[in-house]
Amino acid sequence: MYVFFCPVDTRAQETPKDSLSQAPILPMNVKFRFVPQYFVQPIDNDPRYARIEALIDGGRCDVVLLDKTMNRKIYYSNLQRKVDALAANGADAYATSIDFAAVSTDAGDPFFRIRLQDSIGQEIVWQFVAGEIVPHSSPEVVSSSDNSGIALFYTTRRASALPGTSLTVGGRKYTPKSSDANSASAIFYATDMTIAQILPGTELWSVEASPASLTQTAQWNLRSGARRERMLVVKQLSDTEALVDQIDLYDPDSPEILLNITRTNDGYSLRSISITSHSNTLWIFFGPELPLPAHGTDDKMTVTFTVAENEQASIATGTLAVRRALEAEHIVWQFDAPDLARGQVFETGANVIPNSVEQSKCAMEDCSVP
Repeated sequence: MYVFFCPVDTRAQETPKDSLSQAPILPMNVKFRFVPQYFVQPIDNDPRYARIEALIDGGRCDVVLLDKTMNRKIYYSNLQRKVDALAANGADAYATSIDFAAVSTDAGDPFFRIRLQDSIGQEIVWQFVAGEIVPHSSPEVVSSSDNSGIALFYTTRRASALPGTSLTVGGRKYTPKSSDANSASAIFYATDMTIAQILPGTELWSVEASPASLTQTAQWNLRSGARRERMLVVKQLSDTEALVDQIDLYDPDSPEILLNITRTNDGYSLRSISITSHSNTLWIFFGPELPLPAHGTDDKMTVTFTVAENEQASIATGTLAVRRALEAEHIVWQFDAPDLARGQVFETGANVIPNSVEQSKCAMEDCSVP
């Protein structure tokens, strides 16, 4: 989808170096979250669900069910702010009461019980008996892909499920089969997990406010078509480079996101992104640099990317097919690694409306291109 807008001649208001009406808007939505406890189990032969996940952080429990009829994730949380943030991203999300209990079996193994009701009224009871947590000399990476994009799970401590683990959905009981921990059908329990997600879909962003001059602490205010609000704040600045802090407002899981940007006469290019949560950092590097949406630019190019996290130099690689046209940029992601993500393809993008001042001017004046 492309958004066409009325062009305005703003050359007298800006210099090629500053391009103040342009904002360094990412044509992608990347999430990164630290989870103290994480559970996942595939579901065989259920008429609706293919997988269940649970994320435990303090007193909060989030449950994610993969609806195989739509190949789409459904999110449940006992925190309304989290549900609102997910819904603003276009997700199916529901606030509900989720009971979580942790005890031990007679044999001393950790035993967890999660209970909730889904959006169609089915009671879901998940009992998970965890084996010995096995530390690894290097973190493991497990990928998962569906209509919700790709997720990279990264942990150094993981345990398999023991007998006694079961899932009951609407009175139907499912006992998991043993599986290779590195397969797409893995069932496991992990501690100190990070989850990186690259979400598919194109977004419409409006530039609500632009800086009067491009200096350190300069700020853009953005609003998405789904009413999400974002700020971009310049933290470091030189003639050719800028470090920009991206802040997503009202999202309780929003990590710190820094954009390492190169400035040119034609706009901005992205050298790398760093995303930090609970002292864990995810990087995405681009080569050549990824151009960002620019006014009046129409081009195509191919860019490679590498994803790294903490001491792992490369946890994912692939190529991007980039196309830009009139304040819009769409990119197609294709993964070469890890193996479970190989061949995964999906599209992200951004369609940009100029700031509200230009929109008002366009509405009142002749908007023909001089």
